[in-house]
Amino acid sequence: MRITTLFPVALPILATYCLLSFGRRSYFAGGVQGFVLRPVSISTQIAWRNSRLKRATKQDQDTGAVVHHESQQAPDIDAQMRLRSIEEVPTDYIREYDTLSQLLQNTTSGSILMKPSPTSQTKPETASDFLTFVGGRSQMEQDETLRLMSSELSVWNEFRKQKAESSPGLPLDLLLERAWDTVEDIFVHLRRIPYEKGWADLEENDIQKHETEPTDVSDATTTMSTLPRQEQRRKTIVILGSGWAAHALMKIADTTKFRLVVVSPSNHFVFTPMLASAAVGTVEYRSMTEAVRAANPLIHEYVEGKATAVDVHNKTVTVRLNNLLKDMSDLESPTISLEYDHLVCAVGSKVDDRGVPGADKALRLKSTDDARKLRTAIGECFEYASRPDVAGKSPELVQERSRRVTFLIVGGGPTGVELAGELVDLFADVTRPHKGTYPKLKNSVRVILAHGGPDLVPQFEPALRKEALKALEKKGVEVILNTRVTELGDDVGRNGFAKLSTKVVDPITGDFTGEREEKVIPVGLSVWCAGTAPAPFVENLLSQLPGEARYRDGRVQVDRWMRPPMPETAEAGSVFVLGDAAAASASRGQERTDGTGDSLLPATAQVAGQQGAFVARLLDRDYDLTLTPPQLSTTSNASTTNTLDMFEDPAMAQWLKFRGLETAPPFGFLNLGMLAYLGGGEALTQVQMGDINLFAWAGSVAYLLWRSVYLVKQVATRNRVLVTFDWIKSSLFGRDITRL
Repeated sequence: MRITTLFPVALPILATYCLLSFGRRSYFAGGVQGFVLRPVSISTQIAWRNSRLKRATKQDQDTGAVVHHESQQAPDIDAQMRLRSIEEVPTDYIREYDTLSQLLQNTTSGSILMKPSPTSQTKPETASDFLTFVGGRSQMEQDETLRLMSSELSVWNEFRKQKAESSPGLPLDLLLERAWDTVEDIFVHLRRIPYEKGWADLEENDIQKHETEPTDVSDATTTMSTLPRQEQRRKTIVILGSGWAAHALMKIADTTKFRLVVVSPSNHFVFTPMLASAAVGTVEYRSMTEAVRAANPLIHEYVEGKATAVDVHNKTVTVRLNNLLKDMSDLESPTISLEYDHLVCAVGSKVDDRGVPGADKALRLKSTDDARKLRTAIGECFEYASRPDVAGKSPELVQERSRRVTFLIVGGGPTGVELAGELVDLFADVTRPHKGTYPKLKNSVRVILAHGGPDLVPQFEPALRKEALKALEKKGVEVILNTRVTELGDDVGRNGFAKLSTKVVDPITGDFTGEREEKVIPVGLSVWCAGTAPAPFVENLLSQLPGEARYRDGRVQVDRWMRPPMPETAEAGSVFVLGDAAAASASRGQERTDGTGDSLLPATAQVAGQQGAFVARLLDRDYDLTLTPPQLSTTSNASTTNTLDMFEDPAMAQWLKFRGLETAPPFGFLNLGMLAYLGGGEALTQVQMGDINLFAWAGSVAYLLWRSVYLVKQVATRNRVLVTFDWIKSSLFGRDITRL
């Protein structure tokens, strides 16, 4: 048989293996069983092994073989009945264990699980304690199925406890509202098709309507032809930013009614959860970005620049344009002024490094430029540590070589944890013997993660926080909790260094003693992933608004329709603030508390995206935004007025009345959960529906879900295809660390 005839079969299998490969570990090292068992559930594993056991037993009987098992002794009925009487242990766990125990005893030469004696009085409280109670912990670490069961059931048990404490109902009203909103969005997109295909032109269509409107109307009625043309144009919405909130608004806004003018220093939207992957070469930058002009082909204008000032009375915003020819010209960047009917402030936030000397020199991870700089810096660190001046085995040379490839990550939130996991994968890739590009640095690379709180990823549930810490430490990451970085810099004697201040914990009580331990560590590269602060433009906007618009942390206080307080009542609804720049009150239960009793929505991409979509629909529906709450405009029905409006939308008005939305509903955040990558083919998955915790997972199965969700959540089919091929490419050929 020719080898080429195997390609149609081999290539799909190879692609599937690459997509499901957890890190760069070989699944064939433990046979096909290890490859199949890992991604599936515990119940499926047991059923699979049970069927294999039956086939093996039947073969032994057919061949007349005599099989002796230590587990053929009579089962300990008393121990099993006593276990079933423990109320703290869910019956699902016992049923899983009973099946698994019997299966493992019949498939091994000895008893893996050491059953407890009838006199044992220990009562397990969690699923992890349960498995320790009925089995040997050392054996559990050796057996893949038991280890996976212990890890994942312990997390699930924590969620079962939380559900018992509070049982909120599903947000059915919000789910139904989002379903109807999706139907509405479909019709808005269908309305664009003639203009996107070139069958009609918005500007020419406006002129034709203006010229053909009748002028013979009563004196009491003002017609379109008697008004100046600038009053007949589509309203102008100026969008500041191109992040999650701005991108969602661009996608959903009805461009047949509005002219969208986007102002942003970046001409693209980036899928920020994958910036850590881009920084180490797992995926390419362009695979997870979408150009602003491609997000909505009917965007009226894109201005590459940064907003510097706003005049809310005259409805103008000042923009300093990017100097696109800065390498060829010394001219100062020009400044322009844009008029607007509605201003959407979605400028995001900046990294908060105030009060830490040298922190401004650390790298960040908030944009594609940051990821590109970090990727280049990582490659330079490897080359720096590979120079002949540090080649040798003397203690001084070994210490200096290790310092040059010591990476300090400040902040243990999702960004810092995912970056640590991606760096672990990169180092395992490039330091492989014979195949890696830097095999001599295998024992020199260090990853240090400093976090100011007692737990990593505090946004997740407590059980998942523990799993994150355990997984990172197992992979070699040095995690330092309760630690603040007080200084970053370069010193003649130490080169790169970081000063750390760690809270001292009483080893007996676990409480803080009030003292702090100071130390200095040598570092080669620092990445600041801790804290955020409002963007500079927010301060200028606040200077134009009343005092009550300023929140205590410098953000803009907004109402439940994302509107800040305005100097005049008539100006209400002319400005919206979204995303990280807004201090928005939580609604319908999805909230966090900032420590002062105020419940605020978290500053996440999920919140920003839903806010952008909400404001787009609010504008599409032609509500009177000067009212609180906004009401459907009384002039939106042509049958009740003689006023002729070329942008009148009777169908939308009837649709809103059908849904009972004559009054605009407030913004409601639908929390769908969180994901975080831990490296080595492991991840955290916390799936929610509002306040309902559907399930949580930590480990390899969570990694499979992490990749699936990130792939589906890409903003375009193009991005999904590119990201898939990037994953396959990095699995086959390793990560590209070429510096261009």
